[in-house]
Amino acid sequence: MDELRGGLLEIAGSPHWHTTEALLTAGGRRATEDMLGYLADGKETCVIAHQVSVDPVDHDAEDARRACYRSLAEELAAGRAGSWSPIELLILEERNQSNFRNKDDKNHKELIRENRVPRNTRLLQTSPSAERLLWLPDLVSSAFRRTITHTDGTDEIFEIVKPQVHFLEAGD
Repeated sequence: MDELRGGLLEIAGSPHWHTTEALLTAGGRRATEDMLGYLADGKETCVIAHQVSVDPVDHDAEDARRACYRSLAEELAAGRAGSWSPIELLILEERNQSNFRNKDDKNHKELIRENRVPRNTRLLQTSPSAERLLWLPDLVSSAFRRTITHTDGTDEIFEIVKPQVHFLEAGD
């Protein structure tokens, strides 16, 4: 993972990365495409958990977040033959408010209590500034989101990494 972290830093040219910000400039778009290409050249699997619709009563999208996390954690912890081995450490972007961090911890503990992930599956919440590997979910999900929301040429950048992406539809 150190090699991957180093490559990401080299492409970004900075210890800070946010794909949406990068895509605002021509240089940032090139860096985004380079980063997607770097990921595509590797053997890392990309997984996107998504919920097709958010219930209108889910005003803060916490129910949708919970469903996506639970689906993703279960799939990653179980592994998928030919794609990835069972994962024992899940790294989640740490949210700013402690009540939201606590919700994420609670969601993970529920999965363990319900035997939906093995007891040794750990959750680490940290900042993308502390763990550059968190740049990758931002990168891949931003590229995918643009296939839905944009028609300015950036809607095509997802194609670079698409063969490595597995989709999970969340539904808890």
